[in-house]
Amino acid sequence: MIGRLLMSRKGDAYAWFAAMLVFVFIPLASLSIDVTRMMYVRGHLQTANDAACQSAADALDTSLFIATNQKRIEPGLARSQAAREFSATLNDAGRIRYTIEGFSINFPAPTFAHCIATANVQHIIPMTPNMRVVIETTSEMRALTMP
Repeated sequence: MIGRLLMSRKGDAYAWFAAMLVFVFIPLASLSIDVTRMMYVRGHLQTANDAACQSAADALDTSLFIATNQKRIEPGLARSQAAREFSATLNDAGRIRYTIEGFSINFPAPTFAHCIATANVQHIIPMTPNMRVVIETTSEMRALTMP
């Protein structure tokens, strides 16, 4: 009876299924969960970066504009407005398990603001590596000149 059980091949399908489950299906499931979270974070980071960059671009140097009718971004005001807008937009970082690595602004032209935001998305499933998201946005000032 034991010899016949050892020679039987009826349980081979279960062994193959277990091997496929461990080496194929579980890693694919973990990857799909963590990639979906990364796309969620990417969307929120893009929204926050866009809002912050437009806020920075709208920081008009009013004294120069009144005196000369020339449009120019005031860098100090732009940085403070952008930082406030960026942090107000991203309020779910702890719940979704991502960390903001950095947010920077530079001004390539007098009426343009260029913003870069980076975040690190922590993995949920142990086999998935941490993912880094980098977003860049450029915004132009939308002030009308006086006649």
